[in-house]
Amino acid sequence: MRDKRIWLIGCLIALLALIVAWESWENKGAYGLGGTIDLEEWQPFFETLLLLQESFYSETPLEGRALMEEAIRGVLRATGDPYARYLNEEDYKVETSDRVEGEFSGLGIVIAIKDDKLTVISPFQGSPAEKAGIKAGDVIVEIDGVPALGMSSDEAVRRMRGERGTSVTLTIQREGEEENIVVEVVRDIIKIQSVEYEMLSGNIGLIRISEFHGRTQEELKKALSSLQVAGVEGLILDLRNNPGGLLQSAVLASGMFVPRGNPLLIVEDREGKRESITNFVDPVWKGPIVLVINKGTASGAEILAGVLRVHLGAELVGETTFGKGVVQEIFPLSHGGGVIFTVSKYLLPDGTDLNGKGLEPDILVSEEEEQIKKAEEELRRLIDEKALVS
Repeated sequence: MRDKRIWLIGCLIALLALIVAWESWENKGAYGLGGTIDLEEWQPFFETLLLLQESFYSETPLEGRALMEEAIRGVLRATGDPYARYLNEEDYKVETSDRVEGEFSGLGIVIAIKDDKLTVISPFQGSPAEKAGIKAGDVIVEIDGVPALGMSSDEAVRRMRGERGTSVTLTIQREGEEENIVVEVVRDIIKIQSVEYEMLSGNIGLIRISEFHGRTQEELKKALSSLQVAGVEGLILDLRNNPGGLLQSAVLASGMFVPRGNPLLIVEDREGKRESITNFVDPVWKGPIVLVINKGTASGAEILAGVLRVHLGAELVGETTFGKGVVQEIFPLSHGGGVIFTVSKYLLPDGTDLNGKGLEPDILVSEEEEQIKKAEEELRRLIDEKALVS
């Protein structure tokens, strides 16, 4: 039996060596497989698979697909990347579709593993999660009675997504609350309107950006043009509970406020090489501006807020932001699924590293109802100062 096992292992290793050699040559362009795999180092893993197939006792047979998916999750978890996730075929289609169209079915909530806890980055504005009272910074303890401690983020997403009209019960921990909070949320179609705008009194325009996706640039340009035609003298940019989204979209949005030729972002790769991204368009808005932020403002939204602070001296009103200064990329896998993990980090044009720190507001306002009011006060002051200078 032992000789047979050794022979099987040897055959498997040889076969894998041929597969890896062939795939690295054949599919290098398609999947970016430029590295090599040390098969000798991975041999104990394959030995374990064979031992399970030969000797494991269970009343139900082992499923190779389930073992494969859990193995991938384990590898991603071992990286320590809180944003790394495995995507099955269905998840992959949803994730890639979300980034272009901004529409999906679920609770309307963005999560990540923070300090080994399943943490809410932010609920989308007007989503079932927001209506149910879920807030940025909440820690999810249970999903439908299943403990979330140790649960992978992709499993949590899969448990929370589902058909419209069905419900999910979340048990959450909230800072400042002694007891856990139990919330039932009814799933719905989440069609993210990236940009919304309105006129406030006194010729002040208010633009809310809820997420950066494929249509954000054109929606923002339309909002700015409409408000300028209406005669606005100052602008409030509301980035509260904006979890980010497409990096390219956030960078393009930043360029609508900053003079052409100015650096917008510094991207650092895994080898420490840095590349500066420069604005190549003329600004659409040149007037006074104040931004509203909170602890649900993350990633791309922090880029926009930080760029406007660096180049325009724009004031930030609200709370310290989430502090997500790293970039993820989705990679397809051969079975139609994929993986997401961090591929680079970004710095603001002045070299500021936001990751794990966030942006501190110029004017701290913790009460949500007071944040827009305070932003209005500051913007009116800026408009009056501009009028005096003129």
